[in-house]
Amino acid sequence: MAKSIQFKAGELLFRRGDPSDCVFWVRHGEIEVLRENGDDAILIGHVRGGEWLGEMGIIEGRSRSATARAVSDGAAEVLTPQDFLDRVSRDASLARGLIQRLSIRLRTIEDKIAGDLLLSTREAEPAENGAPSSEALPNDNERILLTAGSDSLRSRIGPSSIQVGQLPFVVGRLPINGEASPPRSPDLSIDDQPPFRLSRDHFMISRSQGRLLVSDLGSTLGTVVNGQPIGHDFMRDTALLNHGENRVVAGGWGSPFEFIVSIG
Repeated sequence: MAKSIQFKAGELLFRRGDPSDCVFWVRHGEIEVLRENGDDAILIGHVRGGEWLGEMGIIEGRSRSATARAVSDGAAEVLTPQDFLDRVSRDASLARGLIQRLSIRLRTIEDKIAGDLLLSTREAEPAENGAPSSEALPNDNERILLTAGSDSLRSRIGPSSIQVGQLPFVVGRLPINGEASPPRSPDLSIDDQPPFRLSRDHFMISRSQGRLLVSDLGSTLGTVVNGQPIGHDFMRDTALLNHGENRVVAGGWGSPFEFIVSIG
């Protein structure tokens, strides 16, 4: 049986490294998710009413990977691991979302083992009519542009827009001396210095079922797409892109790696 709790602004629900012994379903209120980065606590996103918190620690059998602190007074249901798994077995949409997310995680692990082989094979496969796969290239009448959304990023990649000519398109960090290159080679590699806000392969723009989306690639600090956090500590790893301008922040709120992704 799930139990209901009340929480107050400033209250810690759990800390990074704590055992994953329960799952929260937030009824109302707001909780911030923080990740330590050097001496700083980085805000990587918020969980609000109607959203889950801490579910992937149960599924993956790992300790808490971030700290959760209430921003406002609120209430939540607290489920034991068995309560949560029972809920998943009864809720098809919840189960489907978790399966999809775990599938993305598995594919990421496969890519890390196989290096760029899987990606290059996928890009090389022809469609039935002999043309390149629709996932490999944007539509002929569709332009995807990346522009720096902050002065700090502009100083790194320049003021001009970067046209995405092929999908998937990966954005990541340049490895420092002695650090291995990422398994999935970024199409856009950006300089960063410790403590890093950008991971070596951080996020990817791709197409799925005719829609453009951003996927977090298991980055340390996650990605924020139009105000929605995605990544390891949140219920989803992907977010759809809208026609027009989209804001994508790599490395949590306040990160200098803020992009404007224009679809038109």
